[in-house]
Amino acid sequence: MTLPAPGDRPRARIITACELFGRDRVVAWCEALLSGSARDDDPAWPDISWLGGTIGWPTAWRRVWGARGLLHIGPAAHPEIVLDALSDDAWRVREMALKVITAHGIDDSRGAVEACTSDPNERVRYQAWRALGHPDPGTASR
Repeated sequence: MTLPAPGDRPRARIITACELFGRDRVVAWCEALLSGSARDDDPAWPDISWLGGTIGWPTAWRRVWGARGLLHIGPAAHPEIVLDALSDDAWRVREMALKVITAHGIDDSRGAVEACTSDPNERVRYQAWRALGHPDPGTASR
């Protein structure tokens, strides 16, 4: 099995994974990770190191790695998976999902992004304001 070169940055790894396995397959894998339906050691998918991950880390990290993959190769085939991640228990998952939403212009007709502007985590709130197009999220009224 081909593995990424040691020291490659996540973006480079993910782009190479798309070249090797096909973009649609990598997008589906990232969505499965983000939704929690794929494990980090799932033999049906490429090695998690292609997303910069490591087998055996806490389960929230596989969801973060899935979102990070979508950030670099998106847009998602199923945007609702990214929007659903805004209610994840792990703040890093919510933060990364907001980055995906901003980067790929995912429409949020249900107001999940706006709800994140009052998230208990400052980094999530910052990304929510960015996703909403606030010119300077640091000065947005809370």
